[in-house]
Amino acid sequence: MQEQQQQQPELIVGLDHVQIAIPASEEERVKAFYRDVLGLTEVPKPEALAGRGGGWYRCGAHSAEFHIGIDNAAQPQRKAHPAFLTHDLAAMRERLEATGAPIAEEVQLPGFERFFSADPFGNRLEFLQLIQPAPAASDEHAQHDEQDEQSAAIKALAKANFGASAEGYVASPIHRRRDDIGQVVAWAQPQPTDTALDISTGGGHMALGMAPHVERIVVSDLTPRMLAAAQAYLASHGVSNATYVIADAEALPFLDETFDIVTVRIAPHHYPHIRTAVREMARVLKPGGRLALVDNIAPDAPTLDALINEWDKQRDPSHVREYTVSEWLRFLSEAGLHVERHETHRRAIEYVTWVDLMRVPDDVRAKLEADILGAPPAARSFFDVVERDGRLFSFSSDFLLALAVKR
Repeated sequence: MQEQQQQQPELIVGLDHVQIAIPASEEERVKAFYRDVLGLTEVPKPEALAGRGGGWYRCGAHSAEFHIGIDNAAQPQRKAHPAFLTHDLAAMRERLEATGAPIAEEVQLPGFERFFSADPFGNRLEFLQLIQPAPAASDEHAQHDEQDEQSAAIKALAKANFGASAEGYVASPIHRRRDDIGQVVAWAQPQPTDTALDISTGGGHMALGMAPHVERIVVSDLTPRMLAAAQAYLASHGVSNATYVIADAEALPFLDETFDIVTVRIAPHHYPHIRTAVREMARVLKPGGRLALVDNIAPDAPTLDALINEWDKQRDPSHVREYTVSEWLRFLSEAGLHVERHETHRRAIEYVTWVDLMRVPDDVRAKLEADILGAPPAARSFFDVVERDGRLFSFSSDFLLALAVKR
């Protein structure tokens, strides 16, 4: 009888960490990739190792850690690689594509979907998502599921609409205006050591105003093509301290208390869940951090409120709601933010420029023009409707500037 090999006692109980090596010259660029793009949680290194450079990161609450070490003789690993589990493979792909990282398909594994990419130094990375059958919705959850589907539909429509109009938003005279941007920067009082976040950056105009005044700015948007257009715009103006991250304003992929300043401009009226978005803005602010926002607002009068929101919805079906000033003040207070100052301003909007920007179909723009021109006299007066030769030339819209501080 063949003698059985004696099994050794099991001594390995788990995997503590995986480490890659990079040259010191690549340290900041690679660290920003793992922290800001992948969203890994940086953890303090032991004091005895802190002076060696690199960084340690946690990959989820119970996973092994991921370490970056410094070795000036290091070469990119083209075969050996870490594999990161994610709960949203498509969103991770979008984030990586927005930074220009390569995407490579691979043979799929049973029970998983996956792809490969690389960090800025060229180290191979794998990303996997476990495939699970969708649970059947119970009656008590049916309404919640329907709301989630509506929210997802709005966001998908916004990504499609703004992706198609990305370059137009960069060039848009409405969005390039600098008066409110300068006021936001003055109110926020950015310091050279500050880290800032610009949410729903659109054409990148707010980020361009803030970038020269801070150490680092993270520029984010839900729409990859829009973020790419903003990146090109900022680069053309010499901005070199920005990192670009695909991000949903209602689920920001950043740690608590990360940023000294958060800005958001002419975007929240597209958020399906405004309170969730404001809570996220507050969450990622450090104590004493400043939130500076600019957005279109609705009048207090319910009939005028309904009109301006209906007009915006006709022009852009991804529009959710312009809120009143009192609603905004309540949202900020509920999120634990103290409003230090706020102002409202009025801006004239040329109708043709406004509908051209969103590529509104001819039949929709004709109906919208007729609706605005056919508004009751009191509404036409309030919105400063200007008619020339029987055609709509312009109307006016109000917007809010607010500065809130995290308590």
